[in-house]
Order: sequence, then C-alpha cells, then structure tokens
Amino acid sequence: MSLPKIIAIIGPTASGKTRLGVRIAQEVDGEIISVDSRQFYKGMDIGTGKVTEREMEGVPHYGIDILNPNEEYTAHQFKEYAEEKIREILEKGKVPVLVGGTGLYVQAIIDNFTFEQSKGEAKYDALQIGVKAHRETLYERINARVDTMIEDGLVEEVRGLKETYGCKANAMTGIGYRQICAYLDGEIDLQEAIRIIKRDSRHYAKRQMTWFKRDERIEWVESEGEAMELVKEFVN
Repeated sequence: MSLPKIIAIIGPTASGKTRLGVRIAQEVDGEIISVDSRQFYKGMDIGTGKVTEREMEGVPHYGIDILNPNEEYTAHQFKEYAEEKIREILEKGKVPVLVGGTGLYVQAIIDNFTFEQSKGEAKYDALQIGVKAHRETLYERINARVDTMIEDGLVEEVRGLKETYGCKANAMTGIGYRQICAYLDGEIDLQEAIRIIKRDSRHYAKRQMTWFKRDERIEWVESEGEAMELVKEFVN
C-alpha cells in the first residue's frame, strides 16, 4: 500500500517560502502547516515575519498562533500536533503542505523521529522542495526585511510583549525580540539593536542552510516554475 503524499517547502529565513507554499497549496488543493518554531506564538507577528491573512490567499494555515510566548514547546509536541493536522487534511482529500525553516521539526515529520535519536518507519511519501537563495541576495533581503520590521512597529510589539510576559519568557529569547528587549532595557541603542538583529539573522540563515544541505533528498529550486514542475510530477 502506497504511503500518503505530503509536500515540504523549506529554506532559510527570507527566501520566499511563504509565497511559494501558498502557490503550491493552491495548485494541488492543499492546506498548509507552518513549520516555523517562532510563528507558533500569539502576538509575535512582526518579528517572526508571520504570514498575514492577505498572504494566505484563502489557503487554510495551521501551526500559527497556538501558544502564548511564555509556554514551552518541544519538537516532540510539534510532531504530534503536525501529524494530527496531516491526518485531518488527508481525510478531507487534500494535500498537506509543510512550510518553514525549522529543520529539526521538518525532519521529525519526514523521518518519523522517535526522539531517542533514531528514525522510525516512514509514514509519508514526501517531496521536499528547497528554495535556493544566493548568499548575497539572501543577506540583502534579510537586511531589508529587518528595516521593514522596524518600520512596521517591531519595537512597539516587543514593548507590549515585555509588559505582559517579560523578556525572559521562552519565546522572547528569539532573534529580534531579545535585541529589542536589550534596547528597551537601556543596554544598547536602537541602531545597535538593529545591527545585531541583521547580523544574527544572517548567521541563522547560514545555520539553516548548513542543516538542509545535509539532506540529499531535498530538490533545490530557483523559481516558482521549477517547483511547480516537481509538484505536478509528484502528485500525478
């Protein structure tokens, strides 16, 4: 008996995964599960680059706004949540599309991790599409994205979260949040906070690519057209 098919859209931060994921979900009549450990948290919208209602274009999304910033969440818990959503999507006759850059969480689903450092028996026939981004272009996008976050009100978002949860809450240690917390606490000025956010975001993207490059099953694409060809071949 053949395994149920799922699609995963992966890649570093600011590579364009969100838009591609929506396009592919529309193409295959799919629904999206976010695999971004920063987008689980309510109220953390600007700093995580969370997909907006408009960007969803009517495609159902799961794994967004499911926790408060002071709640702990493990990869094992995510795996249980995602597998439940995958089952629900498949039962509707639709295609589960995983979209995100948290490599461990993607691999937990693809390789059915048992979290005793071992892989379980595969549950899904998975197509993994990696969004290729040249380093210089990616770094320019990251820098521009951080500037946009500041313009869109990141400082105000962090200030509100700080008042409610404090800066030591689990989710507040993420990139963008801890640097603005340091600014709000008077430890650094705003320009230095922005500089560090950009630097740390670039370093994070580099670590993401190092993780994904270890998996030779990932099909790397440079355009939406390339991705669509892979998807059409996979689902037919």
